[in-house]
Amino acid sequence: MHLIFQRGVIVKNKITISLLLLIFLLITGCSDYQEIFTFTGTVEEMLIEEEMLVIKEYGGVDEGRKEGNIYEIPVDNLERYNIGQKLEVTVFSNTDADVWDLDRMKFELKTVAD
Repeated sequence: MHLIFQRGVIVKNKITISLLLLIFLLITGCSDYQEIFTFTGTVEEMLIEEEMLVIKEYGGVDEGRKEGNIYEIPVDNLERYNIGQKLEVTVFSNTDADVWDLDRMKFELKTVAD
């Protein structure tokens, strides 16, 4: 009886370890965001209801970006930002498609000193 109990515990531990390994693999599989590009810009507008910043790029290096694209970037806390504030925005995506899909993107914002 004692051997069966020990064996049952061993099997239970193997199942637990297998489940933990599976969860770990799923979590790491979901974090496959890759950097697309980084730009600097100024906060032009704050969309309160949508919790988004409207940021105009400045100093773009590509010919098509020199005039400054305008991006809507979702943020967690609008109170941390001000109109006219300069930010460096790094854009990450988890898709290879060349689309602006906020459901497949995340953003890292850093304040740029004047």
